[in-house]
Amino acid sequence: MYKIKGNSYVIRVPDRKKRNILALGAQSKGSFCFLKKDKAYFYESFGNLSDIENFENFQQHIKRVQRRIGIKPEIIACDLHPEYTASRHAFEMVKNAPRLRSGREGLRVNQIQHHEAHIASCIADNEVKGRVIGVAFDGTGLGSDGNIWGGEFFIGTPKKFKRAAHLKYIRMPGAEAAIREPWRMAFSYLYDIYGKETRKLDLGFMDKTKTGLLSQIIKKGINSPFTSSVGRLFDAVAAMIGICGEVEYEGQAAIELEKKLKAEPRTTHFVRVRGMGCRLKAEDSYIFKYNVKDEVVVIDWAPVIKGVVKDLKSKKSKAEISLKFHDAVCYMIKDTCCFLRKKYRVSKVCLSGGVFQNRYLTACIGPLLEKERFSVYCHKRLPAHDGNIALGQAVMA
Repeated sequence: MYKIKGNSYVIRVPDRKKRNILALGAQSKGSFCFLKKDKAYFYESFGNLSDIENFENFQQHIKRVQRRIGIKPEIIACDLHPEYTASRHAFEMVKNAPRLRSGREGLRVNQIQHHEAHIASCIADNEVKGRVIGVAFDGTGLGSDGNIWGGEFFIGTPKKFKRAAHLKYIRMPGAEAAIREPWRMAFSYLYDIYGKETRKLDLGFMDKTKTGLLSQIIKKGINSPFTSSVGRLFDAVAAMIGICGEVEYEGQAAIELEKKLKAEPRTTHFVRVRGMGCRLKAEDSYIFKYNVKDEVVVIDWAPVIKGVVKDLKSKKSKAEISLKFHDAVCYMIKDTCCFLRKKYRVSKVCLSGGVFQNRYLTACIGPLLEKERFSVYCHKRLPAHDGNIALGQAVMA
């Protein structure tokens, strides 16, 4: 890989199909990628494409790069989500493309699942060969089953991924509103466990004038899609301990939860210590539970939520709860990878998705997995967040 200008790279992609590809990335952190022969021309940092000015800039750069490298795409790759600006643009491009003579295949769209693209991007970024365990943790992305994914483990290569494990599904009451207001997610997790008894927990974040209606929305599934997102779990824990009931920017709740670690004596210097490993023993952190359903590992967060409630009732500090939660996520990744290695005989782990922007997690999970003799790959040049999606889409298309 070598950088060519600004937030742009040329990345060698050996052993690929000969067709020219344009990948249009996701929504919130715009990126695009041209794939020509064995080179991927990757561009990022166009912001949220729902903003008209950002999208126009995005389109202009695509045309400029296309002229410069002299490529005529045959496939347009985009996200599965039909409402993403880039996805709609992909279909418009195909609709407006000149018709070819009968018998010749024209420009077509190839929709790529969001989290599979994350892992394919990490594989290409690190030039990893062979099958991997792909761990894709973020806030949101449409899954192939129509639910919102974000806590995923895959087995495979960019040619074919298998969803091997994921977090247990939970309702997102209010859909997009649950992202803006993490207290909704906190209530949803609690309601799933405690039902009608949830309101009796008397946790500080709960507004009893709102939770009655919210419980009905959850129970009836009204505008409340299922999600397996780790990002939403971070949001819920942050709201439960009273540090971020509503957000002003993307990822704020998780960022605030990570910041609480600085008040915990065992993590005071973690930002200056790379590869330090978890601060707690597994038995001293919260515990996830694991079930196997249709040969897929379903990771149950209920014991974690119960542990947070218990510690809140015991007046444990926000910093300690944050530490126990962060370490629990690290041990959950390690335990799941160990199980999948035993089943699929794969020892390479690729980590991608916005959750892995968390410095504590990345400092801890690497040594934890390496101690178990895994080879661990994070992004080398590209960001962990949705800005890397276009590269993965191009490689998979």
